[in-house]
This record gives sequence, structure tokens and C-alpha cells, in this order.
Amino acid sequence: MKLSLFIRISIISILTIVPIFQASAQSQQRGGNKPDNRPRTASVSGRVTIGGKPAVNARVSLDEIKDGRMRGGADVAVDVSGRVSSAFGGMNEGEDSYALTDADGRYRLINLPAGSYEARVNLKAYIAEKKTGENDLARSISLDDGETINDLDFSLVRGGVITGRVTDAEGQPMISGRVQLQIVTEGGQRLPYENYSSMQMFETDDRGVYRIYGLRAGRYLVSAGGESGFDLLGLSGAKHHRTWHPDTDDENRAKVVDLKEGGEATGIDIKFGDSKRTFEASGRVIDDATGQPIPKINVMCIQTGGDGVSFGGFNGQATTDAQGNFRFNGLTPGSYQVVMINLSALLSGGENKHYSDPATFEVKMSDVENVEIKARIGASISGVVAFDGVSDESVRATLAQSFITYMSKQERSDDPRPDSPFVFGGGMPTMIKGDGNFQITGIRPGKVTFMISNMKGEQLLVVRVERNGADAGDGIEVKAGENITGVRVMVTIDLKKKQ
Repeated sequence: MKLSLFIRISIISILTIVPIFQASAQSQQRGGNKPDNRPRTASVSGRVTIGGKPAVNARVSLDEIKDGRMRGGADVAVDVSGRVSSAFGGMNEGEDSYALTDADGRYRLINLPAGSYEARVNLKAYIAEKKTGENDLARSISLDDGETINDLDFSLVRGGVITGRVTDAEGQPMISGRVQLQIVTEGGQRLPYENYSSMQMFETDDRGVYRIYGLRAGRYLVSAGGESGFDLLGLSGAKHHRTWHPDTDDENRAKVVDLKEGGEATGIDIKFGDSKRTFEASGRVIDDATGQPIPKINVMCIQTGGDGVSFGGFNGQATTDAQGNFRFNGLTPGSYQVVMINLSALLSGGENKHYSDPATFEVKMSDVENVEIKARIGASISGVVAFDGVSDESVRATLAQSFITYMSKQERSDDPRPDSPFVFGGGMPTMIKGDGNFQITGIRPGKVTFMISNMKGEQLLVVRVERNGADAGDGIEVKAGENITGVRVMVTIDLKKKQ
């Protein structure tokens, strides 16, 4: 989807103040002009209150969960003709409906087709009077033909606010910095705050000011800086040590913010100390067989610690230039790995033909150069994913919102260590087509097994793998550069864990 043709806007910004709506007049079908001839005999109604009083003109939306749309999306894209579509480029052929509450806080949505929906009240500064789940303002429901739900109510109270300013050692504002929040439990445990209704409120403005709202009463710790809170699509490591309110890099000395119900904690400022000295690492990706550079391929830099990878030390992602070069900056002293990933292939639906071993390096007190990744042409596997003994069409439809990933296991040929006699490899998820077909490329040689993941949270379990009609047993043996077809991955659904 070309962003130049689309304007990303908030759903709330298209709210129009008019009397209570019927769903038949306010529903927007996504996915173009495909006719939807389903019966429309279901309805939903309820009431929204704030502190026991009616919430007037509150917008209640009902989004159909279909064909891979991820729940909780707050943004849509509008093209130049004014049509509404999914931000994921038409992955959802369902429809959205909405209504505004009347003077008594009541809303009603009618003429709805059967299906699975997410109902949401768009009042981000408020929270449910009683905590109902990860998202206080959203409920998941299912509607059958002719079904009427009359009591989908939202009882809200105003959430609390924590606000303050983030500055450097000279008192200058830290602009577009990411603030992090932790919850301190009654037992003293410190847990990350994960109920993000809006990521923007965790970012400082041009004055270094942040304002986090919609919070439950409780005890909180506020911090900024460090290597957490990274952006997957790209950036370098942190410029400052992680610092807790008001000005300490020791979490045990952080000052706890005691937030009352509906209260506002102001002046929760953070002042950084001196900046960390950081360094950069540069290198290139080449084809191992020809020695030629590989352009426009994604690489990821990860800080390692001990015997494994520390994702808290994540330092960004880059794309190689025309000469296969890459560069990472903002690195603090420590051990790192650079790995090749097919992120762009995942996002664009293309393919990545290469695989590689990680390139390791260490940052001491200087920049690192000539980090080299040797890429090899991988094998490919194509086939189909199908349900084993499942005839329910609504269950079968989950394939259109699922991904297939693989794991390759190969015995070491170079002085195998007793504690690690195998080389393992895997790849980014590959989208399964609506008819169940898939193709995975860039596979490392070895015995390959498969896993299925799903956007909506259904637990899809692989029960059998076949190759050209024969049982593949505990995996498919894949040789270097081999192109394998006729694979059939049979799955079932774990109804106990189905959300």
C-alpha cells in the first residue's frame, strides 16, 4: 500500500455529532465493492455510563473480526476517493458499524450479519469501573443470525493521569523520547505496564513533556532511556542510561508515584545524567558463493549476554545499500550479533532466497568495521496447510489469518560440542493464502519442522506432515538449494484455548 495515496487518521477524528444511529446507515464495508448478501438480522444495544451517569454522545464502534484483521486497531486509512479501508491494505473484508449514545447513554446497532466482533467505546481517558481484561474499553462478542444482545453495557470512570518533563543533564528537553511505566504490586513486584491505548502519550513533545492518561489507581514507577522500548523498524541504541523518576539509574532508588482513582500526578520529571559514550559498527552482506554484495536486504543487530541473546539490548534494524553495506550506531560496549532477516519480504509478500549464520563482534572502546555476513541460497518448500477432520467453515477460515514458520535442525560437522551438537535455524513467518497454499524460501539445510501462528489467538496445532502423500514423520530432510513441493501440513484447532 503506497502511503502517498493514503492519509492515516484516527477513528475519533471522523466522529460527527448527530442523533443515535442505526447500524444499517452507518456501517462501512471494507475491501472494495464486493457484494455482501449475508442475512442482517442480528442487533446489539446497551448503555454507557461514567461514574453512574449517562455518557452522552459517546461513540461505540463494532468492528467485525474477519480475514486476519488484528484486534484493537485504532487507525484506518482513507484513500483519495474517501473510502475507508484497513490499515493492513484490505486484509479484512468485514465491516465496521458505530453509533453515538443518546441523552440516557444508550446506543443501538441493528441489521448486523452473523459473525465475530469487537465492541469498543472510544473514550480513551476513561477506564472500566471494574477491570474486565487487558483492554477495559473493548469487548469481544459473537452474533448468530437473528440474535439480539441487549445488555452490552460499559460502566466507566475517569482514569488517572501521570505527567512530567524529561530533560538532559543541561536541562534541555528530550524531544520524542519514550517514557516507560511500571506497576508496583501490593507485594512489591514491578511489572511493565502493557495496556497501551495510545502509544503517542508515552512520547515526549517538543518541550520534553509527556502525559499518560487512562490509568487505574495504583503505584507506578516512571523511567526513560535505556535499550527497552525500541522501535522494530529501526533505530540505534539508547543515548542515555535508563533513568527513573526523578534522577536515578538505580531502579531500587526510584520514587514511587502513588496515583489515586481519577487523580493527576504532576511534576513526575526525569533528569538524565551525562550521556553514555556510544560507538558504531559497519559491515556488509555478501553472497558466499560469488563474493558479490547483496543489496536491499534486512539485517538486525542484537546485543548478547552470557549464553543467549538479550533482546533488552536490541539495537535496531537496517537495510543494506547497493554495495551490500550496513551500519549501526549508538552501540554501548558489549557483545553483539548481526543476523539477516526477511522483514521486507514479510511486509511486502515477496520472498527472500538467502540464509546465513550470525556475524558476531564485540564493541570495546572504539568503532567496529568489516563485520561480514556470508549469505547462502536456501532451499524452498511449497505446499498446502489443511485442517484434519474439521468441517466448520468458520474454523477453516482461520487459515486466511495465519502464518507458517519453520525450524531447521542440522547436526554439526565441525567438531561438535557435547552440549550443542546441532545447528538450528528458522525464518520470519510466511503468510498462508486463503486456500491454504504457502511457499517458504531461504531455508537452511537440515530436518525441517513447521509451526502455525494465528493473528486472532486460535491455537493451531500441527498433527501431521506429508510429502507427496507419504507421512514425513518427525520432519522433512532438506538439502542445500533443494526445491521441495507437494508438502501437506495437517493441523487441528485447540478449542479449549480458542479465544
